[in-house]
Amino acid sequence: MSRYDGKEIKIPSVELLSKPSGLNKIIIPHREQNFSTTDSASLFGADSIDINKNKKDLNTRVPELSLKKMGFGQDSTIDWSTLELPVKTDLHKLIHYRITNYLNPDIIIKIGNNEFKCHLLVLQCYSGLFNEQPVSRMEIPENKISKNAFMNIYAWMLNEDSDCYNLLNRDNILEIFMAARYLKVKELEEQCWAFIDNEDLFSEDKAFMLYLDARKHSNVTIMELMVPRIQKFFLVLVSSKDFLELAVEEICLFLSSNYICINGEIEVFMCGVRWLMHDWDTRSQYLVSVMRCIRFGLIAPWQLVDITRNPKSEEFLIITKDPKVSKMIEDGLAFAIIKYRGGQGCGDYNNCTDAFGLPEPPGRNWTGTEKNYYCYQDFLDDLESLKEMHKLERKQLKCPNAGKS
Repeated sequence: MSRYDGKEIKIPSVELLSKPSGLNKIIIPHREQNFSTTDSASLFGADSIDINKNKKDLNTRVPELSLKKMGFGQDSTIDWSTLELPVKTDLHKLIHYRITNYLNPDIIIKIGNNEFKCHLLVLQCYSGLFNEQPVSRMEIPENKISKNAFMNIYAWMLNEDSDCYNLLNRDNILEIFMAARYLKVKELEEQCWAFIDNEDLFSEDKAFMLYLDARKHSNVTIMELMVPRIQKFFLVLVSSKDFLELAVEEICLFLSSNYICINGEIEVFMCGVRWLMHDWDTRSQYLVSVMRCIRFGLIAPWQLVDITRNPKSEEFLIITKDPKVSKMIEDGLAFAIIKYRGGQGCGDYNNCTDAFGLPEPPGRNWTGTEKNYYCYQDFLDDLESLKEMHKLERKQLKCPNAGKS
């Protein structure tokens, strides 16, 4: 019980006020009249307290906002010049480190009994073969690529320096060239060809050694490229065992060369005799083919007569008794007589050569010093002296102080 305006009033309990059904009314006695909360607005105005209205306002309150929605932390302007941060390692260096240290290789190359763990990406960057066949394992025949050639090529790929071609040398150039062609490594193939094509690197004896190497790989292009570079070395070659082991096609190739450096055409004839007589029983069948390479018209008339009659040169007599060879010598003698009598460049000379059907043979690479051989043995002795002289020169190159006190 409470008192209001001197009167006692009864206030309902809390449970009664919180009942959800019906209107919650509080009847308050007043000196003028009784009133309830339902019509309190008429008594207290718009600002009077309404319990139900306040309860509704609590449910429709404005939602809470985060700092981000309030606009904080959205300023992306940074003055990087005032910051000092740790530097990020260069990606290229990291990749190069992993590749050169063979970390996590993803392809295995098998050549014979050897396996090479590599990175496919490196191979694809340079090799058309691996770019066309992105596999995790590949087996390459040893007759296509040797293990050393592949190791050199992969080292060439990993080398970042512009002088990566330093791995090339005269001994490995051909096998690397052939391997580069098989793997379709065009840049390396072009480097190898420029190396081979350089006459300062490959001439004379070095050209012949590369010729032999090219023969092993059946590379006719390089074989033919090297032949014109064998000039002053030719007679040294003739004195060697390698000359005697050449095939008939190779002998004809060398004896037909305009570049071989000789003292006279008679030497070319005797070179052919030397090769034929080394194994006459087998090589006699090639007699005419070899003799066709000799330009008999460039041999002095007296020498042509001598090779058909000199009893001191039994080998010559065996060669020249063949009818076809004898005809070649006769034509050469006729041309030589016309040349010596009339002189080149005159009308009579040209008329005579045309009349007899004797075309002028092309010249050779003459030394400028003519040698006279009275028999075949003189030529063989000369070759032996040449061989000994070069052996001595080679020995002095290897041991420059040899023989000095």
